[in-house]
Amino acid sequence: MKTKFNYLKIYERFVELSAGALFMKAGLEKYKIAFSLVRRKRKEVDHVVWIAPSYYLATEDYVNDIKSAAGRLADKIVFYSIENISLNDAKYLHLYNLATDFRVFCIVDESITIKNTEAGRTKRLLAMKHKFKYRLILSGTPLTQGLIDLYSQVQFMDSAILNMTETQFMHNFLPFYEDDFETWRRWSNPEHEAQLVEMIRPYLLACDFEDNVKITYHNADFKLTPKEAEVYQFEKEDFLKNKEQVAFLQVVQRFQYLYTICKNKVNALFKLVDEILARNEKVIIYTKFLSEVKFFKEAGGFGEHKFVVMSGNSNKIKALNRFEKNVDIMICTYKVESPRLNLKGCNNIIYFTQTFDYKDKIQTLTSFYNKEEIKLNIYDFWVDTRLESLIKDNLYRKKNVLKNVCRIMSKDEALKL
Repeated sequence: MKTKFNYLKIYERFVELSAGALFMKAGLEKYKIAFSLVRRKRKEVDHVVWIAPSYYLATEDYVNDIKSAAGRLADKIVFYSIENISLNDAKYLHLYNLATDFRVFCIVDESITIKNTEAGRTKRLLAMKHKFKYRLILSGTPLTQGLIDLYSQVQFMDSAILNMTETQFMHNFLPFYEDDFETWRRWSNPEHEAQLVEMIRPYLLACDFEDNVKITYHNADFKLTPKEAEVYQFEKEDFLKNKEQVAFLQVVQRFQYLYTICKNKVNALFKLVDEILARNEKVIIYTKFLSEVKFFKEAGGFGEHKFVVMSGNSNKIKALNRFEKNVDIMICTYKVESPRLNLKGCNNIIYFTQTFDYKDKIQTLTSFYNKEEIKLNIYDFWVDTRLESLIKDNLYRKKNVLKNVCRIMSKDEALKL
């Protein structure tokens, strides 16, 4: 059931704080609420600074949606990409001077992009947040790695909400625990999650995490052949030989690379793709390594079926246009920033290689959000190794934290009705 929002009540809460958050999946509704706040403060605002990821701003439909929601206020909008704030000093100085000389209503869309306090974009925005007369953050996903993702987003709204350093935040909300692999890690529990949401609740102007994508998950587990297992063990021992200390991410990268193209998993992929194409459906396959893409090109497992590749070096617009029109298979690498085109014709995603970064998986669904309901099959491929078990456990925990935080926020929203 679609949530109905009381714009007047949202404004009354916002005006007391001069800052707030709209954690909502539905883009158009989110933008309408944002500009309803701007509209009521239009006599106190000279410019609306709209900050968003560059691949959003490069999409004509996205910019048009913003301007449509803004109406007559569209002339006041100044767009900045979140990347340019840290990478382009000229753009940053332009924003800084604009905020210094004029009354600015700052809106950060996909505020999850400022979750990392060590990132240049986050440092610069937090350093100048007091210059913005009004601050509003928007996101359909408030966190991906855990509660720590909320720290800098809340700091941008108002540092008085938490009134603690990042280290103090971790000690308060992310206690240490020892996992099955005898590694000490920080994870929150439902009590900490509820406590944090209660602290930021006054600033949660609207929360709605329902979307039009109905997902069915399929897990597929594969064993290494005896020969592959032997080679894998030998390569691991050889890599770690005479090393007193190794970087964890280096180990993950190296070990995953060793077993990712194992026989049983590859055969299952080609068989599953054949079944999907037989249903006259499209499929997107996510990989971690470019060598996997090269393997698919050389192996010929897709037969006569053509496929397009979406990687950092590919022509993204051309690849997406071909995929939408006459090609049924697209192979993507994680973290590739693609324009938000309408992929409603695709009903299947295969995660051929797994990733620790839950944000990467959530980002793969961005292009599926549109006005019509979509039924999506997600196939997770897992290899029977200890490393894959660690990745699975890590992703499961992150998914549960996000799910619980969204549930608590949504419950707060319902109580206000």
